[in-house]
Amino acid sequence: MIKCVFWLCTLYRIVFAGENRFLVHEEPKSRISETDYRTMLKESFPFARCCNVFINGTFHEVEQSLNDFLRAYSYSYIILQSSYDCQGYLLISSTEENLLWALSKVPSTISTTEILIIYNSDLLANSRLFNGSIYNNANVNLVTVSGIWSLSENFLQPRNFEEIERYTDLRFKNGLSNFKGRELQIASYYNPPMMYLKRTVKKTVNGIQAEIYLTDNDSERDGIELRMFMLIAERLNFTWSIRSPPGEYKYGRLTDNNTWEGGMISQLLAKEIDLAFGGIWLKADHNMLTNLTGPWGLLEIRFLVPRPKPFTSFLALTKPFTPLVWTSVILTLLWQTCYMTIRARVKPQESTKRFRRFSYTCMELVGRLIGVWMPRRISGVKIQLQFWQIAGLVLVTAYCSSLAATLTGTEYEERIDTVKQFVEAGLTWGKEGPMPTFNEYVNLNDKYSAILPQRFKSEKNYQERHLRILEGKYGIVGRVVGGVFFPDNDVEGPDFHNYRLMMNPTGGYYLCFAMQPWLVDKVNMMMLRAIETGFKSFYLKDVIHRRASSSLREVLVEHDKNNGTTIPLALTPLTSGFVMLTVGLTVASVVFLFELFSKNKPEKSSDLMYPKNRDSDAATCEGKKDFRQALKELNITKLIKPGNTKHRRNQCSRIQ
Repeated sequence: MIKCVFWLCTLYRIVFAGENRFLVHEEPKSRISETDYRTMLKESFPFARCCNVFINGTFHEVEQSLNDFLRAYSYSYIILQSSYDCQGYLLISSTEENLLWALSKVPSTISTTEILIIYNSDLLANSRLFNGSIYNNANVNLVTVSGIWSLSENFLQPRNFEEIERYTDLRFKNGLSNFKGRELQIASYYNPPMMYLKRTVKKTVNGIQAEIYLTDNDSERDGIELRMFMLIAERLNFTWSIRSPPGEYKYGRLTDNNTWEGGMISQLLAKEIDLAFGGIWLKADHNMLTNLTGPWGLLEIRFLVPRPKPFTSFLALTKPFTPLVWTSVILTLLWQTCYMTIRARVKPQESTKRFRRFSYTCMELVGRLIGVWMPRRISGVKIQLQFWQIAGLVLVTAYCSSLAATLTGTEYEERIDTVKQFVEAGLTWGKEGPMPTFNEYVNLNDKYSAILPQRFKSEKNYQERHLRILEGKYGIVGRVVGGVFFPDNDVEGPDFHNYRLMMNPTGGYYLCFAMQPWLVDKVNMMMLRAIETGFKSFYLKDVIHRRASSSLREVLVEHDKNNGTTIPLALTPLTSGFVMLTVGLTVASVVFLFELFSKNKPEKSSDLMYPKNRDSDAATCEGKKDFRQALKELNITKLIKPGNTKHRRNQCSRIQ
């Protein structure tokens, strides 16, 4: 009896139970076809290659939604978790509260975030899911049982959902955007050659008082970045109002607690402005807190340094040859002198007997080298002396040619082209306004660049800077854009007269715009097209051509080059020659005085001794054996007769 009751109950539960309690059931069919599901995912996630998936509902609803997603999506995904590396977000639920909770976990402030919401129920017209402000800057598509909606672009205010008929209409608008005349708030400042607006007026915009630039003057509405911005505004169809950043810091700066203080970057963080430009550098701290566009150009930080001054040197006569050449000539002279002297002493010959003395040999070799000693007859070491004289001819010719060019041209001091030379020259530098961040201007890891912050002196006005320029120990800091130097502070034309551009830069940065995240894609696309079509190059060349003065271009020209003109030969370069002449004359005078004082001393000759009596000198010479030997050496065969006294006296005089 009990068994019968059990089986009857089991049969009743099987027959009358709901379809969800069947032990085996058919897979339910989705209300969205697989083709439409693929199209929906493709158009909702055009750039995301990873998707964060949130699914909520009954077991079979979750199973069905997950199966549909897996069949249609071919990229990586994360379920019930979130990762910032995945820019796509798929939210599926049949309750509005669950979807709103999931939306609170989505980083919708990032303009590249892509959201697809599938609501498995009918959506009422007053649903909170239709409130466009909760999605911030994200791109959103909404699919429900009752219809399909797409949220308007994030650059339009207010954002509204537009109902569409087909899934293909969910296509992401990746062409040129149309801002429909929306007014954007812009920040910039007077910064040649980027922006030349100067005149401002105080206005209150969105409850905030600001210094708004007046743009009614065509001569001021100029600048490389201003003209690029005006082109972007025209193509994207928005209006604008440019304000000056408050405070001393134009861009602001990062504090110790990683917060930004003042400047245009602070205005962007506070959402007072939508876009900022004016020579913004593409660097880590700017990119950490705000959104930057791709670079449009390059900027170099350089110094103007005093020009080399002309000078004349006491040792100008040594300039034709380098110290290495002079050392080689002297060493060769000493080696040749030692060789000739040692050879004359080791292997004595009648023809080389004069080279036994070192001083005499050195004097003769020097004379032969410079061409002032040219004896008619060369005996002994002919080959060595011939080659020595040929080498002297080459050296003297090269020396004279170079000396003539050196003495008739202007000689200048060494140029200052490196930070090391800047420091060794004792130059200082400075700027108006707050103390700059030195690691942005110089590489503090370099031992010479690390000295530059100690050389910095704050300036109050132009007059103080002008006095330092007149002192000649001052470097003017600025930027090189488009090959032309622009100073950071005002410098008048005459102050550039004695300055030139230092060759090596101390820093370099790419230039970009900063803006709110929902503007990045649109402005980036327009900037890329401006670069590709040549508008950027045209604005760069045109503004610099019109705005760069002749003084700014003159600092690029080097004045210490030989321009082909000759100068009168002054006394200073020849001073060393006159000193040598004076020393030679002094030595000669001392020798002459020494000979003059020693003239009265009797002279003794070891070879011949002649009597003082002139009447008997011939007879004495005739009787001497040495006299006959001397006659043989002079090839005199005819002897002197004893009776011819005058003739013998003349012959003795010849022998003597």
